[in-house]
Amino acid sequence: MNNSLKGYTLGALAAASYGTNPLFALPLLSAGIDAYSVLFLRYLFAIPMLAVMMMARGRGFGLRRNQIMPLIIMGLLMAMSSLTLYVSYAYIGAAIASTLLFIYPILVTLIMAVGFHERTSWLTIVCIILATTGIGLLYRGDGGEVLSAMGLLLVFYLTSYTQADI
Repeated sequence: MNNSLKGYTLGALAAASYGTNPLFALPLLSAGIDAYSVLFLRYLFAIPMLAVMMMARGRGFGLRRNQIMPLIIMGLLMAMSSLTLYVSYAYIGAAIASTLLFIYPILVTLIMAVGFHERTSWLTIVCIILATTGIGLLYRGDGGEVLSAMGLLLVFYLTSYTQADI
């Protein structure tokens, strides 16, 4: 498998697996477990899986001194990313919150085009317009409720820090 195909495949699997967050979080949240506990449980189960993957690749767990602070900062940003997603479910529906989460490719493309003068193809522009239109169609929920400003702020906060993880 060439690197490009492998990258697209792994990217699609990562998006699909991250997109299942509501599937596992919503039952726990509706059972009265708070977002902090759900996040703790998520990482509690993820750490052993990550350890097995690292051992399978023959990688160690040791860190050099100059790696500790960046790792702490990235870990906190990743935790805040997940936490704000879970908290946003209390303000807006999980479907719209999770959809808004995945607008970061649009934001990255716009930042690169405006801030760094990167050329953007017509196909990319059309895709941005279609994606933005699709998100706009989700403006009202099933019950006719409008989006909560707090929920949107939490998701956009999350999205801005998720871009830093790319």
